[in-house]
Amino acid sequence: MIERMLAENNGVLKTSEVVAAGISKEYFYQYAKKAGLEKIAHGLYVSPDVWPDEMYLLQTQIPQVVYSHETALYLHGLAEKEPIPLTVTVDAKYNSQMLVKKGVRVIYVKKEWHELGLCDMTSPGGYQVVTYDMERTICDIIRKRSEMDASVFNYTLIEYMRRKDKNLSRLMAYAEKMRLEKRIRETMGVLF
Repeated sequence: MIERMLAENNGVLKTSEVVAAGISKEYFYQYAKKAGLEKIAHGLYVSPDVWPDEMYLLQTQIPQVVYSHETALYLHGLAEKEPIPLTVTVDAKYNSQMLVKKGVRVIYVKKEWHELGLCDMTSPGGYQVVTYDMERTICDIIRKRSEMDASVFNYTLIEYMRRKDKNLSRLMAYAEKMRLEKRIRETMGVLF
């Protein structure tokens, strides 16, 4: 049963999932030792034949995080290089000490913005992770423009406007909800 669960979860298991399936912790810990599962965090184990995917593992540990800003740009193919450190967005009330210890850049937003524009993307390791769609990400980088490298910012907007799958009406709908309409219009008008 544990082997089936490992296969279904791409080689990653949480102790809580195993216990919920009716397997005792003691039996699971014996199995983990015998099978050579690596404990990568409290209650989180990885099969030795799996290459750990940092994005997937972080979101498995902390499901509240949404990949955003430069990390979302990278996942959408709107960045030239992989972001270091990873950037995530959380609800403004979330205690992010664990994320800070992991070296993750944390952005805080209002609760009503946290779930705006969520989508699933494939991480570099081939796992599904939650991120913001392109339009929400464009809103985010315009909102935090002063914190971005100008060349990265310009590259992103040029690449976004070239994309056939861009959705300008969705971009403006998000801009309205985030009170960014004027900044979006000015930025797009200057660049294009």
